[in-house]
Amino acid sequence: MPIKPLNAQTLTALLARLDNAKHGEIRSIVPLSPTSIEIRFSVQDIARGYDWIDVAFRIEGVRDAKLASDNVLKSLDMSEGITVEFGANECALALGSYSGRAYEAPLYIIGTSLGYEELPFSA
Repeated sequence: MPIKPLNAQTLTALLARLDNAKHGEIRSIVPLSPTSIEIRFSVQDIARGYDWIDVAFRIEGVRDAKLASDNVLKSLDMSEGITVEFGANECALALGSYSGRAYEAPLYIIGTSLGYEELPFSA
C-alpha cells in the first residue's frame, strides 16, 4: 500500500481510530534522505476491534528533528501517545501530548508534509 497523504481532516479521523497511538510501541525510525524520515509504530486499531497493526508515518521536508537511537525506542513512554499537527507551512509529529509545542517533546520531527501507510503488525 503506498503512502497516503494526510491533511487536518484525515489526520483527525486516523488519530481517533488509533487512539493517538496511546500505549503503542515505536518500531523504527529510518532517515530515508536528509529531508525525509519514516517512523513506524505498532498500535491498536479501534476500527479493527482493537487488533494490532503497524502504521508508518513519513515526514517530508524535514527541517528539524530530535530522534532517539534504535536501542532505546522500546523503552520510550508511549502512555500519552503521539501528537501530530498541521500548521502554516509545516507539520509536526511528537511523542507525547505536546499540542502546539512539539519542540518540547522528547522525540519530534518537524517537516512540510506528512503521509502514512498501514502495515501488518510486526511482533
